[in-house]
Parts: sequence; C-alpha cells; structure tokens
Amino acid sequence: MEEKYQFIDIHSHIIYGADDGAGSLGEAVRLLELDEEEGAAAVFATPHYGKENGYAPDAAGVMQTFERIRERAAEEVPGLQLYLGTEWYCAWNLGERIRRREAFRMNDTDYVLVEFLEYSEEHESADRILTNLAELKRQGFKPILAHPERYKAMQEDWDLAKQVCDMGVLLQVNAYDLDLNWKIRTKELAQWLAAERMVSFIGSDMHGVYNGKRVPKMKEGIRWLYEHTDREYADAVAFGNAERLLGVSLDK
Repeated sequence: MEEKYQFIDIHSHIIYGADDGAGSLGEAVRLLELDEEEGAAAVFATPHYGKENGYAPDAAGVMQTFERIRERAAEEVPGLQLYLGTEWYCAWNLGERIRRREAFRMNDTDYVLVEFLEYSEEHESADRILTNLAELKRQGFKPILAHPERYKAMQEDWDLAKQVCDMGVLLQVNAYDLDLNWKIRTKELAQWLAAERMVSFIGSDMHGVYNGKRVPKMKEGIRWLYEHTDREYADAVAFGNAERLLGVSLDK
C-alpha cells in the first residue's frame, strides 16, 4: 500500500471574500476536505495582503470569516487543525503595517509569510528582494518567503536563493511545483531548493475548486520530497518546522 505522508500546509487562500481565493464558506470547507485527503493535518489560512497587489482586507473581517470557517470545519473535517496568518506583499514599509496589525502574523508568532509579484521585472528584481527582506529582518520580524521557485529573478540566478537563505530568511515551496508543475524552470528550481536543503516549509497555495482555480495537490510533491531527500529533512519540511517554529501541535 502506498504510504500517506502527513504534512502541515502553511499557505492557503480559504478566507472567502478576502482575495482571489475561495468564494464562499462551502468552497473553503471543500478545499479543506481535499487538503485533508491529500494528507494535511493542519492548514494555515493566509489571505493576500498588500495595497500594491490590490488586496487590503479588513483584519476584523478576516478574523470573523476565519472563525466561521473553523466552526464549520470542526463539523466537516474534525481532525484538521486551522491556524491564521497572512501572505503579505513584501513592501519596503511592511514592518510598519505588521506593527499596525493590518493583517496577521503566522499564528501570532514573529514569523510572517511574504511574497513578491511573480513574473514582474519591476517588483521582483534581485536587489528589491534582498533589500526588502533585509529591512523586514532589521525591524525584528522573521520572513518566510512564499514560493521562491516562481520568481523570475530566482529562476535566472539560483544563487539568489542562497543569498536569501544566508540572510536567515526561510523558504516555503508549493508542493505542486516539486513534481506536477509543467513549467520546467519552476519545477527544476523547486527540486534544486529541496535537494540543497534550503526549503523549510511546504504549502498548497490552494485558491479554489471552481473556475480553474488552484486546488490542493500536495501528495505527489510530498512523496517527491521523501523519495529524493532523507527522512529527517523531509519530516522537518512536511511538519516538523511548523511545529517547532509556528506553534502547531499535532497528535501523531
């Protein structure tokens, strides 16, 4: 029988009405059901936040929606734990926005999931990535860079990922990109990051089940991780680092 690997999904868009993710409570819960079927034991809700990329959901509204989802999920997927965070656009002044509590840290820790705009020359230059991440660290926060394998600057210069890691920034790859993504440059970079032990977290980056949105496809990428790296490292990426750093507690 094929082994089913357990994981903590630290990147999802289930907060309906907040961004380009789930469009309703029912769709959010269906995403969670699908993620659990893939092997998820816990999921972070991380809606986009950044005026630069067009999303600035009200924090109180996000919390209310999160609680509605958690209440329904307790009935439909009772074994699945839910946590709240944000996928912040990594602007120069992000630290100020975090301190103003415009959105949420990862489970109220000092860790923040951040992104840059994909495939945008202006917003994802190597200098901009390094400068903005360094400023965020200078202000006392601990960045987790979402899907580095998708940024053009990193695809063109893999050493940029090493520079980011050397700064103390942690990396989260999308599981889909490890094995299923048909974009060769994205998949090759994701696999290299994992092989070089630079990945700290895994995520689905799921957005929805309708209209061609991204559904959770985790198990193939998780399996790739276990088959191409050692068990200790794969366990750390799949769930151990989230338990140790983000305050998640799983009953295994």
